[in-house]
Amino acid sequence: MSADLPASIPSSATADQFDPATLVGETSREACHVRKLSAAGATLRTLAPIEEGSRFTLLLDNGQAIEGEISWTDEDEAGFLFDTPIDVVGALARNLAHLPAERRRVPRVELHQTVSIRRGNKVQFARTRDVSQAGVGIDIEFALETDEDVQIAFDGLRPIEGQVRWSQGRHAGIAFESELGWQILMPWLRQVQGRPSRIHAIRNLGIHEEEKGFGLKADKAALHLDAPGSVREGARWWNVRVRSLTSGLVEFEADASIEKGAALWITLPGTTGWPGTVIEADQGRYLAEFRIPLRQHELDRIAARDL
Repeated sequence: MSADLPASIPSSATADQFDPATLVGETSREACHVRKLSAAGATLRTLAPIEEGSRFTLLLDNGQAIEGEISWTDEDEAGFLFDTPIDVVGALARNLAHLPAERRRVPRVELHQTVSIRRGNKVQFARTRDVSQAGVGIDIEFALETDEDVQIAFDGLRPIEGQVRWSQGRHAGIAFESELGWQILMPWLRQVQGRPSRIHAIRNLGIHEEEKGFGLKADKAALHLDAPGSVREGARWWNVRVRSLTSGLVEFEADASIEKGAALWITLPGTTGWPGTVIEADQGRYLAEFRIPLRQHELDRIAARDL
């Protein structure tokens, strides 16, 4: 879950059903709606002009009161910076409990997570900006076309079919083909909030495979890659970054807690996948052994792909 202050939402993004709220000042009371929520603050749709730097109490519809100030304004939007970070999932749970079942909706939640985007036979990584029951906003390093059909895979969820609703430069919005129920989204957000990002921790610490003697780095026969893939453990799916590959072994990184000895279904670039078993695990880096070795023509096909 993000600890950053939510930013403005592009005007071309599909409108959600926003949660009503109230900004309570010393001498004023302004109605507003919550567009996005993070641990650090909220993006609000305001009904009247509000000055940057103004102090308010944000009163949510569930009765929760959060102190803070307006950090930015843009036409009918404003950024509200909390004095103290909040438990986002706890706030959402309180809001859902306050509403009757037929009105329970999860607003946009600021979420920074690596996801994979499948377009036909091509799979590429992207970074999420926010997620709701209806769709997801992403940062991309590749072009997406409006109305393009895609499949998006979040860590810990089954792949979801969707359609590109808008695309502006390095940002895009994807609408899910079928909305995620709050009964699925809320437990998953709780798991995400409590899960550390192992890949980023490794890179921030400057730890490299050759320094720890991990995996296939020293294997001259290995095919060295930097390609998106995925693994499935039971009903859980994880995005992975495939680093090295031989006919019998694969080395990858993942923001996942996978135990040594775990049985996986491993999908490599442009393939349908193979069964494998984790034989080494170290801080988000994994080495797995294929139960059915890859044949040479399969390795050649992977190596020849435009990754």
